[in-house]
Amino acid sequence: MSQDTSLRAEVNRRLLESGELERLESLFLDLLRESGWYEDTKNTCTEKLRSGELAGGGFNRLTEEVELECREKVPEGVRREMVLAIKKVLEGMVEG
Repeated sequence: MSQDTSLRAEVNRRLLESGELERLESLFLDLLRESGWYEDTKNTCTEKLRSGELAGGGFNRLTEEVELECREKVPEGVRREMVLAIKKVLEGMVEG
């Protein structure tokens, strides 16, 4: 296992054990909902399903169709706030 892989595994372990991963995920979902991204993504998926483009493709096909578009639509403010939150958590790990 490379040093990078070991470090990543250790950070993931600490995030899980401390509950910080769940807190960060919750923050991210809240920010997405507040920004309107969640509703916009739901509408995008609904439009794709109604258009008939995905006939017989199911959930996996829908995911493939909208994933990149929806990732690109995450507002810059949400991205910035998440980077700051993650940075704060990681700094706390180093200091603690």
